[in-house]
This record gives sequence, C-alpha cells and structure tokens, in this order.
Amino acid sequence: MNKDILISRLKNAMGYSDTEATQVVEAMMDVLTESLRQGDKITLPGIGTMTVTERPVLPEANNAEQAAHTSRDIKFSPGKRLKEALTALDFITKDLD
Repeated sequence: MNKDILISRLKNAMGYSDTEATQVVEAMMDVLTESLRQGDKITLPGIGTMTVTERPVLPEANNAEQAAHTSRDIKFSPGKRLKEALTALDFITKDLD
C-alpha cells in the first residue's frame, strides 16, 4: 500500500473528501515523524510499536572520525493483533503450494 491508496481507503471508510483524507494522512505522518525524530516510542495497540535505535557507524579505513558518530534506525515490533492476522494468512497460503 502506498500513500495514495491509504488516502483512498480512509476516504471510503470514513466518508471523507479527498482533501480531508489527505489532510488526515499528512497530519498523521507529520506527528509520527516528529515523535520519532525526538526519540519517542510510538505504540499503536494491536498494530505494533516503533522505537528509535542508535548504532555506531562503522569507520572507513581512512576516516577514524566516523567512529564517534551513530546512525539512527527505526525498530518495529508488531503487535499481537497484527501477528495473529499474519499467522492466519500464513496458514491459508501454505495450502497453495
């Protein structure tokens, strides 16, 4: 799913106009991005948890200064509901092989 499909599905599910659905998705993306940028943990019950992790950057052979820098990544841990939905999907698709 991409952003346009998310907007379309939200529009259909909630009866929003294109503009309203776009504003909701944009606002949600802005809030989530800013929260992660600040190092906050985001928990969406049933969906999962996003946290920011830091790891050291591997230094290049000729640039020892990089060893002091870190890289920030996002870790996603799926919630129970999402795990169960994916497990159910695996069960269904196993019979297709």
